[in-house]
Amino acid sequence: MMIYINFPKRIKQIQDELKAKGVDVLVATRLKSITHWSGGFVPWRSAMIIPAEGELQLITPLLDYARLQEECWLDNVAGYGALPGIDFIDMIKMRINEIGQDGGTIGYEDGTTNYLPEGFITNFELEALKGAFPKAEFVNATEITDKLCLVKEPEEIRLMRQATAIVDKAHEAVRNELKVGISEKEIAGIAEKVMRDAGSEFAWTFTGGQEIASGHRTSWPMGGCTPATDKLIQYGESVMVDLHGMYGLFLGDVAHNYIMGNPTKEQSEVIKAFTETSYKAIDEMQPGRSLKEVTLTVHEFVKKNDWEAWMLPGYGHGIGHLGNEWYPCVAENPSPGNNEPDYILEPGYMQMMAIVCNRPGVCGFRLERPLVITETGNEVLSKLPIEPGYVKLDESLKFRDR
Repeated sequence: MMIYINFPKRIKQIQDELKAKGVDVLVATRLKSITHWSGGFVPWRSAMIIPAEGELQLITPLLDYARLQEECWLDNVAGYGALPGIDFIDMIKMRINEIGQDGGTIGYEDGTTNYLPEGFITNFELEALKGAFPKAEFVNATEITDKLCLVKEPEEIRLMRQATAIVDKAHEAVRNELKVGISEKEIAGIAEKVMRDAGSEFAWTFTGGQEIASGHRTSWPMGGCTPATDKLIQYGESVMVDLHGMYGLFLGDVAHNYIMGNPTKEQSEVIKAFTETSYKAIDEMQPGRSLKEVTLTVHEFVKKNDWEAWMLPGYGHGIGHLGNEWYPCVAENPSPGNNEPDYILEPGYMQMMAIVCNRPGVCGFRLERPLVITETGNEVLSKLPIEPGYVKLDESLKFRDR
């Protein structure tokens, strides 16, 4: 699947924005920014030097710069190493001097987020640059890349469709293999192989690659990170399968749920709460509405049905290319780097709808489905059903009282 990304257009966008904000050069260190502006898979501490006028440069470790010279969109890729004159800070200083911005306005990226590998500049790095350029003015320019990444290019949406289709395929394979006695790690392995065979490049998430949970591990209060374990799946348990793949640096992320056998009365109550809240949250994601409006409407729906004790009070997070998978969340209160409640949904904006409904001691379910805002509504990219699946089992497998 060949997709052309108009990289010169992206460069013009960021450089026009830098000029409008009065920033002469941006030292971008976040994974989101580096992925978007280089077009390469950059796993090491790196920086993008983006002048308001002139050539962009990627600075990355010597051990990886030759690969990135070949694979990323940029012509200018420089390596750094633990040697005098070419360490990380030295290379950044060298490039700023080369483009003549040692006395201009230098932007950097700093803030807070729930996402561990965000890549904000460190205090050491910032202080070193301020010491090297005493005549320069330093400004936090984090919002520039954030704003430019919110609405996806049509080509990015196509890549996201393919990434999602790869994950959906793995879910189909998992469904066919689910049985009593299979371990969570086995499920993760089945899914991983199917996605790799279908073209996935990377199990991108730092939460364990493939998150698989069963029984009590699905129902921690307010959710929980669920990397696969050796736990064996048992009769009557809920099973949560949250799979992650990547295609063209875009992130496939789909979570689906099962009950091993027939649900109990208590499990059926949780299924109803989870399913109806999921549909409600998706329906509320309409162009022209703010994330806060969506959140408050779903809050009211949950409260009206007396499901508050089971429901995580946030209903989605950002999604896109590597590093751009958290901001902004569907949440009520502003939080720098996490939530932007006043953002108005517009066509091309993409959200990972994420519903967590857990009843400790009974069961828990997680929905994750990529959704894109359209001119007239929205489209959920995954084609899996919202409702949990029921795995038919032989009643003789059920544990008996002794």
